[in-house]
Amino acid sequence: MKISYTEYKIGDDKIKDFDLRWAIEVDTKHIIREAENSYPTTFHNEYDPESLHPVSVRLFVDENNDPIYGMIIYSIYNKKECYERFACGNYYPVRNNDLEPHPYQGSICW
Repeated sequence: MKISYTEYKIGDDKIKDFDLRWAIEVDTKHIIREAENSYPTTFHNEYDPESLHPVSVRLFVDENNDPIYGMIIYSIYNKKECYERFACGNYYPVRNNDLEPHPYQGSICW
């Protein structure tokens, strides 16, 4: 199976009917927890956890252009260095324009 992806900004017409709320809630918790574990003494001094927000969705499609997975991309503000960095949410199967829980352990990038 050939898989490709296109990234769409949040609010784009291609994904406006997708319900992303559940995935955003789960990803946000996992990303913050991973960041706190990776930088236990500096995360809260350097980053503003409240600034973490979704900016786009990577929609993975098969050779028929049918969506199979979605991944939300997030931005978080580094208050110490005054820049935004990105974090990736989990891969979620797409069914009926919803991102559903993955049957295996989640994977995020920080």
